[in-house]
Amino acid sequence: MWKWETKKTAKGVVVIVHSILEHHGRYAWLITQLRRQGYHVVMGDLPGQGQTSRVRKGHINSFADYREAVLDWIDVAESYYLPVFVIGSGLGGLIITNLLEHITLKLEGVILLSPLFGFQHTTTTRKNFFASSFGGTSKDAKFDMKIDYAQLTRSEDVIAEVQNDSLMLSQVSYHWYRSIIETMKETMENLERIEPVAIQLHYGTEDRLVDLSQIKVFEREMACEVKEWSGFYHELHQEPENEKVLTEIVDFMDKRIEYIGLILE
Repeated sequence: MWKWETKKTAKGVVVIVHSILEHHGRYAWLITQLRRQGYHVVMGDLPGQGQTSRVRKGHINSFADYREAVLDWIDVAESYYLPVFVIGSGLGGLIITNLLEHITLKLEGVILLSPLFGFQHTTTTRKNFFASSFGGTSKDAKFDMKIDYAQLTRSEDVIAEVQNDSLMLSQVSYHWYRSIIETMKETMENLERIEPVAIQLHYGTEDRLVDLSQIKVFEREMACEVKEWSGFYHELHQEPENEKVLTEIVDFMDKRIEYIGLILE
Protein backbone atom coordinates (compact mmCIF):
# COMPACT_ATOMS: atom_id res chain seq x y z
CA MET A 1 0.00 0.00 0.00
CA TRP A 2 1.22 3.49 -0.86
CA LYS A 3 0.25 7.06 0.00
CA TRP A 4 0.58 10.12 -2.22
CA GLU A 5 -0.10 13.48 -0.57
CA THR A 6 -1.22 16.66 -2.28
CA LYS A 7 1.01 19.72 -1.97
CA LYS A 8 -2.08 21.86 -1.52
CA THR A 9 -4.32 22.19 1.52
CA ALA A 10 -6.00 18.79 1.41
CA LYS A 11 -9.75 18.64 0.78
CA GLY A 12 -10.04 14.90 1.31
CA VAL A 13 -8.51 11.48 0.76
CA VAL A 14 -9.23 9.15 -2.17
CA VAL A 15 -8.79 5.38 -1.94
CA ILE A 16 -8.42 3.78 -5.39
CA VAL A 17 -9.19 0.09 -5.94
CA HIS A 18 -7.96 -1.28 -9.27
CA SER A 19 -9.39 -3.90 -11.62
CA ILE A 20 -8.54 -7.46 -12.67
CA LEU A 21 -5.11 -8.57 -13.90
CA GLU A 22 -3.50 -5.15 -13.28
CA HIS A 23 -1.70 -3.12 -10.59
CA HIS A 24 -1.53 0.34 -9.02
CA GLY A 25 1.12 1.60 -11.46
CA ARG A 26 -1.52 1.88 -14.18
CA TYR A 27 -3.19 4.67 -12.19
CA ALA A 28 -0.23 7.06 -12.12
CA TRP A 29 -2.01 9.66 -14.25
CA LEU A 30 -5.18 9.57 -12.15
CA ILE A 31 -3.19 9.76 -8.90
CA THR A 32 -1.23 12.76 -10.16
CA GLN A 33 -4.36 14.59 -11.28
CA LEU A 34 -6.19 13.98 -7.99
CA ARG A 35 -3.21 15.33 -6.03
CA ARG A 36 -3.20 18.44 -8.21
CA GLN A 37 -6.87 18.91 -7.34
CA GLY A 38 -6.12 18.86 -3.60
CA TYR A 39 -6.67 15.22 -2.66
CA HIS A 40 -4.39 12.75 -0.92
CA VAL A 41 -4.45 9.30 -2.52
CA VAL A 42 -4.15 5.86 -0.90
CA MET A 43 -3.78 2.77 -3.07
CA GLY A 44 -2.26 -0.68 -3.08
CA ASP A 45 -2.09 -3.77 -5.24
CA LEU A 46 -4.91 -6.22 -4.63
CA PRO A 47 -4.00 -9.68 -3.27
CA GLY A 48 -2.54 -11.88 -5.97
CA GLN A 49 -1.81 -8.96 -8.29
CA GLY A 50 0.98 -6.47 -8.92
CA GLN A 51 3.74 -6.52 -6.32
CA THR A 52 1.78 -8.38 -3.62
CA SER A 53 2.99 -11.87 -4.44
CA ARG A 54 5.41 -13.58 -6.77
CA VAL A 55 4.05 -17.05 -6.05
CA ARG A 56 0.26 -16.76 -5.77
CA LYS A 57 -0.44 -14.36 -8.61
CA GLY A 58 -3.92 -14.61 -10.05
CA HIS A 59 -5.22 -16.41 -6.97
CA ILE A 60 -7.08 -15.62 -3.74
CA ASN A 61 -8.24 -17.86 -0.91
CA SER A 62 -11.63 -16.15 -0.89
CA PHE A 63 -13.22 -12.85 -1.91
CA ALA A 64 -12.84 -11.77 1.72
CA ASP A 65 -9.13 -11.30 0.94
CA TYR A 66 -10.11 -8.34 -1.22
CA ARG A 67 -12.48 -6.86 1.35
CA GLU A 68 -9.84 -7.04 4.06
CA ALA A 69 -7.20 -5.36 1.88
CA VAL A 70 -9.50 -2.48 0.95
CA LEU A 71 -10.58 -2.03 4.58
CA ASP A 72 -6.90 -1.64 5.50
CA TRP A 73 -6.51 1.10 2.88
CA ILE A 74 -9.63 2.87 4.11
CA ASP A 75 -8.28 2.74 7.68
CA VAL A 76 -5.14 4.53 6.48
CA ALA A 77 -7.23 7.13 4.64
CA GLU A 78 -9.31 7.78 7.76
CA SER A 79 -6.16 8.52 9.76
CA TYR A 80 -5.98 11.89 7.95
CA TYR A 81 -9.30 12.94 9.56
CA LEU A 82 -10.55 14.28 6.24
CA PRO A 83 -13.52 13.29 4.04
CA VAL A 84 -12.83 9.88 2.48
CA PHE A 85 -13.86 8.89 -1.04
CA VAL A 86 -13.39 5.53 -2.76
CA ILE A 87 -12.89 5.00 -6.50
CA GLY A 88 -13.38 1.46 -7.77
CA SER A 89 -12.50 0.50 -11.33
CA GLY A 90 -13.84 -2.74 -12.82
CA LEU A 91 -13.17 -5.44 -10.22
CA GLY A 92 -12.53 -2.62 -7.75
CA GLY A 93 -16.11 -1.47 -8.23
CA LEU A 94 -17.39 -4.97 -7.46
CA ILE A 95 -15.20 -5.16 -4.34
CA ILE A 96 -16.43 -1.82 -3.00
CA THR A 97 -20.08 -2.62 -3.68
CA ASN A 98 -19.75 -6.02 -2.02
CA LEU A 99 -17.92 -4.45 0.92
CA LEU A 100 -20.73 -1.95 1.43
CA GLU A 101 -23.15 -4.88 1.68
CA HIS A 102 -21.09 -6.36 4.51
CA ILE A 103 -20.17 -3.31 6.58
CA THR A 104 -21.22 0.31 7.07
CA LEU A 105 -18.37 2.65 6.17
CA LYS A 106 -18.02 6.36 6.85
CA LEU A 107 -17.44 7.40 3.25
CA GLU A 108 -18.26 10.80 1.82
CA GLY A 109 -18.74 9.31 -1.61
CA VAL A 110 -18.19 6.30 -3.86
CA ILE A 111 -17.18 6.52 -7.53
CA LEU A 112 -17.67 3.37 -9.61
CA LEU A 113 -15.86 3.20 -12.95
CA SER A 114 -17.20 0.40 -15.16
CA PRO A 115 -17.95 -1.83 -12.14
CA LEU A 116 -17.57 -5.52 -12.90
CA PHE A 117 -21.01 -6.78 -11.89
CA GLY A 118 -20.90 -9.38 -14.65
CA PHE A 119 -18.79 -10.46 -17.63
CA GLN A 120 -20.19 -9.96 -21.10
CA HIS A 121 -21.60 -13.16 -22.58
CA THR A 122 -19.07 -13.99 -25.28
CA THR A 123 -17.55 -17.21 -26.56
CA THR A 124 -14.46 -16.55 -24.44
CA THR A 125 -16.34 -15.87 -21.20
CA ARG A 126 -18.51 -18.96 -21.74
CA LYS A 127 -15.37 -21.07 -22.17
CA ASN A 128 -13.87 -19.49 -19.05
CA PHE A 129 -17.02 -20.26 -17.07
CA PHE A 130 -17.08 -23.91 -18.09
CA ALA A 131 -13.34 -24.21 -17.50
CA SER A 132 -13.71 -22.84 -13.97
CA SER A 133 -16.70 -25.12 -13.31
CA PHE A 134 -15.13 -28.37 -14.44
CA GLY A 135 -11.40 -27.75 -14.67
CA GLY A 136 -8.62 -27.61 -12.17
CA THR A 137 -8.05 -30.47 -9.76
CA SER A 138 -5.73 -28.24 -7.72
CA LYS A 139 -7.19 -25.21 -5.93
CA ASP A 140 -4.60 -22.89 -7.51
CA ALA A 141 -4.46 -24.47 -10.99
CA LYS A 142 -4.67 -21.68 -13.57
CA PHE A 143 -5.94 -20.86 -17.03
CA ASP A 144 -5.58 -17.91 -19.44
CA MET A 145 -8.58 -15.53 -19.47
CA LYS A 146 -7.60 -14.39 -22.99
CA ILE A 147 -8.53 -10.76 -22.45
CA ASP A 148 -7.59 -8.61 -25.43
CA TYR A 149 -6.02 -5.39 -24.11
CA ALA A 150 -7.09 -3.60 -27.29
CA GLN A 151 -10.69 -4.04 -26.13
CA LEU A 152 -10.09 -2.24 -22.84
CA THR A 153 -9.19 1.20 -24.20
CA ARG A 154 -9.07 3.10 -27.48
CA SER A 155 -5.70 4.64 -26.61
CA GLU A 156 -2.96 3.10 -28.76
CA ASP A 157 -0.27 4.38 -26.37
CA VAL A 158 -1.89 2.68 -23.38
CA ILE A 159 -2.33 -0.57 -25.32
CA ALA A 160 1.37 -0.55 -26.24
CA GLU A 161 2.35 0.08 -22.61
CA VAL A 162 0.20 -2.67 -21.16
CA GLN A 163 1.40 -5.24 -23.69
CA ASN A 164 4.94 -4.72 -22.38
CA ASP A 165 4.02 -4.50 -18.70
CA SER A 166 5.58 -7.41 -16.80
CA LEU A 167 3.27 -6.87 -13.82
CA MET A 168 0.13 -7.52 -15.86
CA LEU A 169 -1.44 -10.95 -15.47
CA SER A 170 -3.10 -13.15 -18.06
CA GLN A 171 -3.65 -16.31 -16.04
CA VAL A 172 -5.92 -16.73 -13.02
CA SER A 173 -6.77 -19.74 -10.91
CA TYR A 174 -9.99 -21.67 -11.46
CA HIS A 175 -10.77 -20.93 -7.82
CA TRP A 176 -10.30 -17.18 -8.38
CA TYR A 177 -12.69 -17.19 -11.33
CA ARG A 178 -15.35 -19.13 -9.45
CA SER A 179 -15.01 -16.74 -6.50
CA ILE A 180 -15.56 -13.73 -8.78
CA ILE A 181 -18.59 -15.25 -10.53
CA GLU A 182 -20.18 -16.22 -7.20
CA THR A 183 -19.56 -12.77 -5.73
CA MET A 184 -21.05 -11.04 -8.76
CA LYS A 185 -24.28 -12.99 -8.25
CA GLU A 186 -24.32 -12.46 -4.48
CA THR A 187 -23.63 -8.73 -4.80
CA MET A 188 -26.36 -8.05 -7.36
CA GLU A 189 -28.88 -10.00 -5.26
CA ASN A 190 -28.18 -7.99 -2.10
CA LEU A 191 -28.00 -4.35 -3.20
CA GLU A 192 -30.69 -3.46 -0.66
CA ARG A 193 -28.17 -4.10 2.13
CA ILE A 194 -26.16 -1.01 1.19
CA GLU A 195 -26.66 1.87 3.60
CA PRO A 196 -27.31 5.29 1.99
CA VAL A 197 -24.13 6.76 0.51
CA ALA A 198 -23.46 9.20 -2.34
CA ILE A 199 -22.56 7.18 -5.46
CA GLN A 200 -21.38 8.33 -8.87
CA LEU A 201 -21.61 5.58 -11.51
CA HIS A 202 -19.62 5.76 -14.75
CA TYR A 203 -19.68 3.39 -17.71
CA GLY A 204 -18.80 3.40 -21.39
CA THR A 205 -21.39 2.38 -23.96
CA GLU A 206 -18.80 0.33 -25.87
CA ASP A 207 -17.41 -1.55 -22.87
CA ARG A 208 -16.38 -4.98 -24.18
CA LEU A 209 -15.62 -6.60 -20.84
CA VAL A 210 -18.50 -5.77 -18.49
CA ASP A 211 -22.10 -6.93 -18.86
CA LEU A 212 -23.80 -3.54 -19.21
CA SER A 213 -27.20 -5.03 -18.41
CA GLN A 214 -25.99 -5.63 -14.84
CA ILE A 215 -24.82 -2.03 -14.58
CA LYS A 216 -28.29 -0.96 -15.73
CA VAL A 217 -29.81 -3.07 -12.94
CA PHE A 218 -27.60 -1.30 -10.41
CA GLU A 219 -28.55 2.05 -11.92
CA ARG A 220 -32.26 1.27 -11.55
CA GLU A 221 -32.06 -0.06 -8.01
CA MET A 222 -29.61 2.39 -6.44
CA ALA A 223 -29.92 6.13 -5.95
CA CYS A 224 -26.84 7.32 -7.80
CA GLU A 225 -25.52 9.96 -10.18
CA VAL A 226 -24.93 8.34 -13.57
CA LYS A 227 -22.38 9.29 -16.21
CA GLU A 228 -22.79 7.36 -19.46
CA TRP A 229 -19.83 7.84 -21.81
CA SER A 230 -20.83 7.33 -25.43
CA GLY A 231 -18.30 5.32 -27.43
CA PHE A 232 -15.95 4.75 -24.49
CA TYR A 233 -14.39 1.34 -23.73
CA HIS A 234 -13.88 -0.27 -20.30
CA GLU A 235 -10.94 1.67 -18.86
CA LEU A 236 -12.47 5.14 -18.62
CA HIS A 237 -9.42 6.66 -16.91
CA GLN A 238 -7.25 5.41 -19.81
CA GLU A 239 -9.41 6.66 -22.67
CA PRO A 240 -8.16 9.53 -24.88
CA GLU A 241 -10.85 11.74 -23.32
CA ASN A 242 -9.98 10.81 -19.73
CA GLU A 243 -9.80 14.50 -18.75
CA LYS A 244 -13.59 14.66 -19.12
CA VAL A 245 -14.01 11.70 -16.78
CA LEU A 246 -11.62 13.29 -14.28
CA THR A 247 -13.59 16.54 -14.33
CA GLU A 248 -16.82 14.72 -13.42
CA ILE A 249 -15.12 12.81 -10.61
CA VAL A 250 -13.55 15.91 -9.08
CA ASP A 251 -16.78 17.92 -9.42
CA PHE A 252 -18.66 15.15 -7.61
CA MET A 253 -16.18 15.10 -4.73
CA ASP A 254 -15.92 18.90 -4.47
CA LYS A 255 -19.71 19.19 -4.30
CA ARG A 256 -19.87 16.57 -1.56
CA ILE A 257 -17.29 18.51 0.44
CA GLU A 258 -19.23 21.73 -0.04
CA TYR A 259 -22.38 19.92 1.05
CA ILE A 260 -20.88 18.93 4.40
CA GLY A 261 -19.72 22.50 4.94
CA LEU A 262 -15.99 22.27 4.31
CA ILE A 263 -14.91 25.59 2.78
CA LEU A 264 -12.79 25.26 -0.36
CA GLU A 265 -10.39 28.03 -1.29
